[in-house]
Amino acid sequence: MPSTTPADLIDLYYQRGQAQYGGEAVSQSEHALQCAFLAEQAGSSAALVTACLLHDLGHLVHHLGEDAAARGIDDRHEYRAMAVLETLFPAAVTAPIQLHVNAKRYLCAVDKGLLG
Repeated sequence: MPSTTPADLIDLYYQRGQAQYGGEAVSQSEHALQCAFLAEQAGSSAALVTACLLHDLGHLVHHLGEDAAARGIDDRHEYRAMAVLETLFPAAVTAPIQLHVNAKRYLCAVDKGLLG
């Protein structure tokens, strides 16, 4: 991932953020902003709001196609952007990003209603 500054991350969202978020009716950028907004509304720390904003950045840096998951490919997006994110942000931001996929898997396992 060539991005090395926060401005580069913003540019990445401008360049690739219009891609659809999975099968949902929102883009990657819209999903990121929704997550950050909800975290902020819930009174989360600035670090967690930032993690929410950047949690799917790994989807924007791989070149596996927009439908990688539908093709059964685990893009490991929770790790793909870590080399850069860890140089820009503290663990309070990067740890939730690394953990969000396992957290979602756990929640879907214990609450079948989340599978929608």
